[in-house]
Amino acid sequence: MFRDSQWINQKSKQKKSKRRHVDSTISDTSSIITKNSQRNDDEMDSTSQGFYDPLPPSDSKELRNIEGGEYFLPSADKNIERLQMQHFLFRCIWQSNYSAPVEEFFEPSGAKVLDVQCGSGIWMSDLANEFPNSTFVGVDDDSDRARIEIQLPNAAFLHHNIKDGLPFPEDTFDFVHQRFFTSVSEVDWRKYMLLDMIRVLKPGGLIELMEMSRLSNAGHVTIKMFEAYEKFNLSREVYQLDPHGFQQALKSTELIKSIESEYRITPLFGGRASQLVCQNIFKRFETKKKEFCEFLNLSESELDENLEKMREEVIKHNTYCKTFRVYGKKI
Repeated sequence: MFRDSQWINQKSKQKKSKRRHVDSTISDTSSIITKNSQRNDDEMDSTSQGFYDPLPPSDSKELRNIEGGEYFLPSADKNIERLQMQHFLFRCIWQSNYSAPVEEFFEPSGAKVLDVQCGSGIWMSDLANEFPNSTFVGVDDDSDRARIEIQLPNAAFLHHNIKDGLPFPEDTFDFVHQRFFTSVSEVDWRKYMLLDMIRVLKPGGLIELMEMSRLSNAGHVTIKMFEAYEKFNLSREVYQLDPHGFQQALKSTELIKSIESEYRITPLFGGRASQLVCQNIFKRFETKKKEFCEFLNLSESELDENLEKMREEVIKHNTYCKTFRVYGKKI
């Protein structure tokens, strides 16, 4: 078994939004959410001028936990800690662990859920606690990422090379989830990974994809550092998918209908939640610090100097990130 903010549109605040798996402890999302988004980056960037970033309450239970409280599980791996922090940050920002309408499967009889490249398993562990009647399976090709030991009778981890295909029969799962996927290139993901996820999904089942796009309004040093980090990752066969192509990719399979898209814009400056998002994104440079410095022929002190410049640029240029969720139903 596997034991293992943000800007709010004033107009949208007046409109009651549909939320799933909402934390009642969160009093401020500080994010803009848009459904069925077909707008390009320029249009999204222009709308961001109308949003602000209110500071969350200092006694926010959610933020206290994110900053090192009860949510974090023991791990000697810095990247595992980053992934845990990332999970609860984006749950706080989105006020949900998913956007697809899967309640019909979770209640009352329970659903079969697959988390593709589950990493530390924190996403499915969180949901497994909430929905004890459902079964959660996480698959990851990196056994080092799966170090969290949680005694959950309804959650299982499978160490498996995803490039060899998902080891499940057709029509097995009610809900297939994938986020922040790094195992294969964009071409290979479209060619076989996406189709394999749809293959194991039951007719009428739901698939959801979540990804972050490149930073917007980034400064010169920030851009150069992220470009270098992307090259470093490619040298290790670690990739990042472009979420802007998710809707088209699902549509092109001719197997998914009722495709919906949502995104959140989150600044890396301002409120405490925003600062934590910034910290989490920049922390990736430190998880492989020695190897990254060798790749750049840079000393660790020089890397630290660049990271400090990046933090200054975030405030100077009003840098922000966008996270997307795209989901649909299998025919």
